[in-house]
Amino acid sequence: MLITAATLESLRTSFRTEFNAGITAAPARYGPITTTVGSSTKVETYGFLGDFPVFRKWVGEKRIRSMAEKAYQLANDSFEATLGIHKDKINDDNLGLYAPLVKGWGGDAGALADRLAFEALAAGHQRPCFDGQNFFDTDHPMGPDDDATSNMSGNDAVAPWYLLDCSKPLKPILYQNRQAPTFAMVTNPADSHVFKTGEYLMGAEARGAAGFTWWQLAHRSTAALDATSYAAAKAAAAALTNDEGEPLGVKFTHIVVGSSNVAAARTLFGKANLAGGESNIYFNDVAIIEAERLA
Repeated sequence: MLITAATLESLRTSFRTEFNAGITAAPARYGPITTTVGSSTKVETYGFLGDFPVFRKWVGEKRIRSMAEKAYQLANDSFEATLGIHKDKINDDNLGLYAPLVKGWGGDAGALADRLAFEALAAGHQRPCFDGQNFFDTDHPMGPDDDATSNMSGNDAVAPWYLLDCSKPLKPILYQNRQAPTFAMVTNPADSHVFKTGEYLMGAEARGAAGFTWWQLAHRSTAALDATSYAAAKAAAAALTNDEGEPLGVKFTHIVVGSSNVAAARTLFGKANLAGGESNIYFNDVAIIEAERLA
């Protein structure tokens, strides 16, 4: 293959097509638990998260609630993958392995939001949310007296599993999309890198981050995943109120489990009948999300 402007442009077009095909084919599980927002700067600030919305009966004058400024900030990270193709490989038409490689890049790029969302969930007990506490914590301030409130349970008996209320317009996990994955390739023979190394560079870039919205919508447990621990977590969520004592109406819709808890989740929520034949009251109570990146 002679290296000309036309052949290089054809390569770039072909590789971009493979990259985009990889993005399209990438499985994504984060959608039900994540709200995606656009980003236009390095760091975004979310000042509306201090007040969980509850519709109240109108008695007397309207009660004006100001959105408490908690200054939750989420900084975007940059991601890249870069590879050089030597001009000799182009001349010799030795490019057979590059198309699937680029498609694989696209698949990884398409799964980036998925990866970041579940990484945020897994690190929620170590990363702060809008109230300054870790997203999963035992002493979130709640109510007029800032009482310590927990959205964690268990004694490390099993790997963590996560209950989430994804019925609200704002989901528990926040994905901040600064730059969607894009593919580029150097096709200028006069480029300094090409001149020095004989390599035509190609690669992909993306920018984004994942964080949290309301901690009240999530619960982390390391108790054995069974009816007892699930009922306890449900009761804790149902007891959550706002500063005026009004119930928040949290009801879990999804459970996120890693490989070690898949069987227990399927047994608890996926079987219509228990081992003794009686009906399973928790059958299909929540949707199961099996996250390969979790233990």
